[in-house]
Amino acid sequence: MTDPVDIQDVDVRIVAALLAHPRARVGALAEAAGTSAPTVSRRLASLLGPVVRVVGVIDQQRADAGFAVFLRLRCVPGASADVARAVSEWPESGYVSVIGGELDCAAQLHVRSTRHLLEITSDRLRGVRGVIGSSTSKIIRRFSTPHGWTGAVLPERSIAALRSGRLDHWSEDRPRENYRMDELDHAVAAELAEHGRRSWREVASPLGIQPATARRRAEAMMTAGLLRLRTVVQPEVLGQPVVAFIWLRVAPSRLESVGRAVAAHPNVLNIAATTGHTNLCGEVALASDEALYRFITEDVGQFPGVAAVDVSDGLDVIKRASHVFEPV
Repeated sequence: MTDPVDIQDVDVRIVAALLAHPRARVGALAEAAGTSAPTVSRRLASLLGPVVRVVGVIDQQRADAGFAVFLRLRCVPGASADVARAVSEWPESGYVSVIGGELDCAAQLHVRSTRHLLEITSDRLRGVRGVIGSSTSKIIRRFSTPHGWTGAVLPERSIAALRSGRLDHWSEDRPRENYRMDELDHAVAAELAEHGRRSWREVASPLGIQPATARRRAEAMMTAGLLRLRTVVQPEVLGQPVVAFIWLRVAPSRLESVGRAVAAHPNVLNIAATTGHTNLCGEVALASDEALYRFITEDVGQFPGVAAVDVSDGLDVIKRASHVFEPV
């Protein structure tokens, strides 16, 4: 286990700048964070790895490689942490958390097909000790994802300036373009999946291609909406330790408007329309329980069409963007 990093105020601003543009140049990060380029370089050397990761991911849904589901589990008393760790080992799980309330564990899975999902829920899940109940909800419309979350730290003008330099799709409103990935595209994406801030020379070298070729392939995938960049960090690093899941039941005629409104809130990491009894689900991160209360009552609770709101505490988020965090 690596030694903990002493998080300073400037680190929070640097991480927030990375959220707005994961591959931004050091100078752009410094301008947004209100510090010098040498300071950013020095602090990034400490932050990248132990605290924050930058990754490139292929959007499997946009690549027509299956679909995503929320998996919710109930466990025998005392087993939720072990169950969550077991689910985090599945290659299909991109996100896993121990939660409070009526449920004990929540995960987001990406599956190839309904048959694949059935194999997981009927066969593999049966082998996880401690599970006493489960349910799944298919994601049918994404309003926001963590690719667009910025942590509510930097001014909007700084976020806009950083985002203006992004080629990848941080917003769900940009439609994907037709692009057929080949073997080299997948290889380039795999290099960026390990470290999204690698130089083009570092990406190209193990593949035996020129840096210009690596850059051209990556940027083509980004522009098409297939390759997306993401800064992965626990919200508590940004001063938002209260993580919660929201499960909303919304009138169908209001689902689009409510989904867009919730997605626009700066503390929402992701929100999606799903199948099931609750049809709008997502994750939020806030500074305090009081802020969570205001979010529920003054924000979500005021939207026309919201019939019910259920909130589950995120007790221990152990996997984000397919990265498993070490136990504290």
